[in-house]
Amino acid sequence: MKPYAAAFLLAFLAFALPAWGDTVALIKTDSTEKTAVGPGVSFIEDPEGVLTFADVQKPSLGWKINTEGVFNQGYNKSSWWLRFTVVNTQYKSSWLLEIAYAVLDNIDVYVVSPDGDVKEYFMGDQLPFGHRPVNHRHFVVPLKLKKFEQATFYIRLKTSSSVQLPMMLASDSMFREIDVAHTLLEGIWVGGLLIIALYNFLMFLVLRSRDYLYYVANIFSVMFFVFCLHGWGYQYLWPEAIAWNDKSALIFLAFILISSWIFTGSFLNVYAISPFLRFAQIAGILLVSLVGAFILYVPYDVAIRVIIPVAVVSCFWGFLCAIASWLQGNTSARYYMLAWSVFLAGGVVMALNKFHFLPLNLWTRFAIQIGSLLDVLLFSLALADRFNKERALRLEAEREALLIQKKANETLERRVEQRTQDLEVANQKLKELSDTDQLLGIYNRRFLDGALEKIFLSSLRRKHNMAVLLIDVDHFKAINDTHGHLVGDECLKMVTKRLQQHVCLPGDIIARYGGEEFCIILPETTMDDALDIAERIRICVASEPIFTSVGPLVITVSLGVSASVPRSGEAPLGYLDSADMALYRAKNSGRNCVKNSADVLDH
Repeated sequence: MKPYAAAFLLAFLAFALPAWGDTVALIKTDSTEKTAVGPGVSFIEDPEGVLTFADVQKPSLGWKINTEGVFNQGYNKSSWWLRFTVVNTQYKSSWLLEIAYAVLDNIDVYVVSPDGDVKEYFMGDQLPFGHRPVNHRHFVVPLKLKKFEQATFYIRLKTSSSVQLPMMLASDSMFREIDVAHTLLEGIWVGGLLIIALYNFLMFLVLRSRDYLYYVANIFSVMFFVFCLHGWGYQYLWPEAIAWNDKSALIFLAFILISSWIFTGSFLNVYAISPFLRFAQIAGILLVSLVGAFILYVPYDVAIRVIIPVAVVSCFWGFLCAIASWLQGNTSARYYMLAWSVFLAGGVVMALNKFHFLPLNLWTRFAIQIGSLLDVLLFSLALADRFNKERALRLEAEREALLIQKKANETLERRVEQRTQDLEVANQKLKELSDTDQLLGIYNRRFLDGALEKIFLSSLRRKHNMAVLLIDVDHFKAINDTHGHLVGDECLKMVTKRLQQHVCLPGDIIARYGGEEFCIILPETTMDDALDIAERIRICVASEPIFTSVGPLVITVSLGVSASVPRSGEAPLGYLDSADMALYRAKNSGRNCVKNSADVLDH
């Protein structure tokens, strides 16, 4: 087609299409290879949902013109028809129409070519993911148009989520380029959340503070909530689970609220502020849990109208608790308020967009990601701040103790020597207390770790054997469940005494490894000698019943043995791992027996 003919055709289309009785938006492709489809698009509302494709092609139906950047009608129960015509002014013939909102229920797309041929595409999250014409988390319709060809789109939308159609027409190559950029942004966001979640989980493992664990749960809830909103979950995790996909976003939103309530109560110590706040905190956790269960049994449009007010109340409750905690002197509450404000701002922007108060754009689309990423960073700072303050308090207490000690020394100069001796005795007792299990009077796990490394290094340097024995009391849980923990403690004490009968050489270490497990470190001991000692221990424990307050009980133990000459490059914990594997083998072999690390390797 010659240039002047093409220009004439475009001019004719621009003036002729509106004369058909109802205005039809004319969308022209341009050199940027991407065009927003929204302003000027014709639409009609079908409250009863009775209009068919044949009906909407009739003239004089009262089509209206969309004046906003994105067609957005908020939450309603109507069906909506949209109409526009695409004219290709470029040489590229392969185009894609993207509807970038992944939680729409039903989207019927009819593409009418100039010769009257109609292509139909039925999509939505109420259909299996595999029904989509293009494998993508959003709804994508392929379009083949030669230069100066045109096609008219009719789109029917019916959804229980927010009625909005952010549409873009792009060439195949431009669409892939934009999609890669958006995916990269999402990947950076996910990576940031995962790094922070991993950091806080490691802090939980080290400090054993549940605040970190609650916070990790909140981070993952936010992550999966966004996965559901943006279609990642439906594409990669549950492409055939239609019912679950319909509820998943609301379920993870409920998890966000539950984990937020629990984290708030623990981090701000709400339960200790006042009886009223304690009662309200418990009631709030029960409420959001009931709402989470409620949304499983009601339609989406009902569930969203229930959970949004609950989320608003939860936000205000968080602020109230932060203020109360701050007034109580908890300075970490200021970080909480700042972090909560940022996350709330992102959530409010997203909610206002869904309810048709704010337009859909890059900022409103990624508001929840931006808010959540800043939120987790600030909350991590809050947790770190509290850790630093607790550490500072401990250091201050130590400094005060030193000042008291110095003052006492200055005041009681004549008793310096006696005071020094007393202090040495006290420090020794303190060290013994910190290294000793209070119930059994033997070394604890803390001392064991240090002793293991020292013996390992000594054996490595001298190229001598060392052995590690792990002992587990068989069926100890049954004793606790049947007779109670006091009787269990009596049994552990007697087992300890019998173990000590076989650990008598200088340098031998016996320690409580954890629960009903014991560990014995034997320097200068070969595998044969260690197995002999282990067998004697087993026989000693099982030979006579243990007399307790409920009568005699027969106790047996399982033992795992690891022994060798340490080699350069090995780790001390390798002995514990080998002994633990041997112990596991002993327990699986019927208990009341001894296994060594060679047994494990053979199997």
